[in-house]
Amino acid sequence: MTDLNTPQAAVVGASVVAFAGGLPASHRDDIYMSTAYAQRATRAAFNDGLSGDWFEYYCNVLRFVGWDMPKPQTLAPLNNRRMATQATQRISSNLGEAFCEPMRRALVAMERNAVALNLFESASLRANAGFFQMIPCVLNGPNKVEMGVYHRQFQIERAVPGFLFSEDQTLIHDSVEQFAAITFNTLHYAQFREKVKKSVITGSLKYLSDLEI
Repeated sequence: MTDLNTPQAAVVGASVVAFAGGLPASHRDDIYMSTAYAQRATRAAFNDGLSGDWFEYYCNVLRFVGWDMPKPQTLAPLNNRRMATQATQRISSNLGEAFCEPMRRALVAMERNAVALNLFESASLRANAGFFQMIPCVLNGPNKVEMGVYHRQFQIERAVPGFLFSEDQTLIHDSVEQFAAITFNTLHYAQFREKVKKSVITGSLKYLSDLEI
């Protein structure tokens, strides 16, 4: 991303964010920035030795910057399949095709985009542990965005390029999937916008790679 361009989908660290058509650039920018802010704050806390649940801390950071973030539900295990396919199926079953279709197209684009894929994998994997988020977004009125946050964390036997699209899921174990549905209110978020944007831009804009969908 250069300056504050706002693509329709992007890799944001260990997250893939995708928007259905019609969202203003300002709304997309808010969501990209706050997603990056939450990941950065969570990663820094755990690098400093914080123990506990990674996703719980991540959700708490989003609440701190104005997201109406409910307690995520833990999903019952599914049969082994490609992680990308499983993520889109979870999104479809929880929120419907309006949310699933832009995410599906974003993942197809990411599989073909080496820069985006490398960014996602470098942020998602730490030694033998992995985690990521899929965040589809649909506009619901002038100042509200309906969103889902699909989170998966797991242990992996060894780093595999393109693990999200691999057919060999025997490498993955101790996997946990969680999901939360959110209404993002841009008017409420306005009081946090400049703080979040300043923090992210001061740190680095290398967290984001555009996806053409």
